[in-house]
Amino acid sequence: MIARKWCWWLLCIFPFTSLFAQSAADSFSLHRAIALTLEHYPALKAKQAQVKAGKASLTDTKHNWYPAVKLHEQLDAGTDNSIYGSYFTMGMIPSTSGGIRAENNNALMSGNIAMAAMTWEVYNFGAYGSEQKEATQALKVQQTDLSNTANQLTVAVIENYLECLRLQALRKIASDNIQRNAEVLRAVTATVLHGLKPGVDSAIAAAELSKARLNLLDIKNKYNQVRIRLSTFTGLDTAQIQPDTVNNERLFSLLDVVAPDSISGHPMLEYYNAVYRQQRASEQVIRKSRLPKVNLMAAGWMRGSSGSFNDVYDKNLWSGLGYSRYNYLLGLGITYNLTDLKRTHEKVAVQQYRSEVAQQQLETTRTTLTGLLQQAQSDIQTSKDKLLELPLQLAAARAAARQKMALYKGGLTNIIEVTTALFVLNRAETDLVQTRDAAWKALFRAAYAGNTISQLLPDLN
Repeated sequence: MIARKWCWWLLCIFPFTSLFAQSAADSFSLHRAIALTLEHYPALKAKQAQVKAGKASLTDTKHNWYPAVKLHEQLDAGTDNSIYGSYFTMGMIPSTSGGIRAENNNALMSGNIAMAAMTWEVYNFGAYGSEQKEATQALKVQQTDLSNTANQLTVAVIENYLECLRLQALRKIASDNIQRNAEVLRAVTATVLHGLKPGVDSAIAAAELSKARLNLLDIKNKYNQVRIRLSTFTGLDTAQIQPDTVNNERLFSLLDVVAPDSISGHPMLEYYNAVYRQQRASEQVIRKSRLPKVNLMAAGWMRGSSGSFNDVYDKNLWSGLGYSRYNYLLGLGITYNLTDLKRTHEKVAVQQYRSEVAQQQLETTRTTLTGLLQQAQSDIQTSKDKLLELPLQLAAARAAARQKMALYKGGLTNIIEVTTALFVLNRAETDLVQTRDAAWKALFRAAYAGNTISQLLPDLN
């Protein structure tokens, strides 16, 4: 056990320094990547605009209680022939007022009317309140959607940043592997030229060197792809994305910290909970809409006409532009649409299903996050165990590679065993990088599921 810990600390110091901090002038910290993304990413700005729209909509809904006051003035010229009988105007038939005559009169008459009318739905048994609650919940949905989007963007940046770090470490391993194979090729070539080894040995060494170079090219390509993805988040030029290397000295201590055991307060849960509450609020709006409406009505108007009370039409049409009659009207009305009862009952049923959908989405999210947290906790423990074992594997692989090369130079082994030893060493170095990467990702997955990313990031300097 003592040997394991010694190997672990020795290996921590080996290739890496400074955890997500700007240790070099051209480094690019995780904190800066997240800050730039949250500041510049267009999707987040769109969510921020939606929140502003939600606030404006809430203010507009609160003003629904205001009365409607209309002013109206019109000048008219036409005939004045009326007849007994009632009809529906349908909003299209002009109104005619005046006496009833035995025959039509084609004389032209002028007139005007000015009116001020007010309609005020003063009470509707809680409909205004339900509309305001729905608008408040809609704003809550937009606010939690903004928070959830920011959280998801943070996670995406972290994932790409960790992948960039992983590929950067693999690129260093691939470069070292090329250097080792190049040294083997030089040594093999020298022995072949002196006739101590067959020519096939140099061909095998050259093939291994070429293979190592091709592997480096693949890693560089993947590395550039991840840098491009990071640049779309941060808005920086791809060439400026040079992530800091990971400080693995802190990794094991962070893995020892007790992982979060609760998903309460997670932005995604808050969002789906807000959606559920909005659907329930919409259900209440529909229920309240079928209740009676109490309206206060008031109107005042003035009229003028070029006709007199004794059925005499003034030929001077200008005489009809003044006001000669004044009226006002006050009213209190109660409206109850009985036919809406059936329709609103059906609408309520539809809205209840929508509320149920939102509730199930909430429960699904809770279940998913709980499973993610449990899996991350298990992965953290596995990573800790592997990180204790891997230094032993790497130390043994390095020793085997040195010994095989010495034996080859002494003519005691063949090139196949040398290349096999180099392959084992390369695999051991790669395994260490992959395990460290898995440990970091498990750590962040647990922080994401437990909503503790904001607490973890300060620990990363």
